[in-house]
Amino acid sequence: MKRLMLIILLLGSPAVWAADETVIIDVEAMTCPLCVTVVNKVLRQTDGVIKAKSSLKTRQAVVVVPEGFDTNKLLQAIDKTGYKGVIHQVEKSS
Repeated sequence: MKRLMLIILLLGSPAVWAADETVIIDVEAMTCPLCVTVVNKVLRQTDGVIKAKSSLKTRQAVVVVPEGFDTNKLLQAIDKTGYKGVIHQVEKSS
């Protein structure tokens, strides 16, 4: 009985059924592994970010945030590092 009540509570919770968004950001001037580390760190420290991973090969950061998240916060965080970010795409996470 307790297990059933827990399942009902979890399924009724907005956090369970709220969709996340994947934000792809083009990051100019990333030229070395340290650049990737710096961008990853600042994005991961941004309030609300669920997951962030940058790639030197694509010169992009892929960031998972809650639906409706203000993507300008991501760009501002990147700007603090001295790099320039541009939103490439925002899509619903599956």
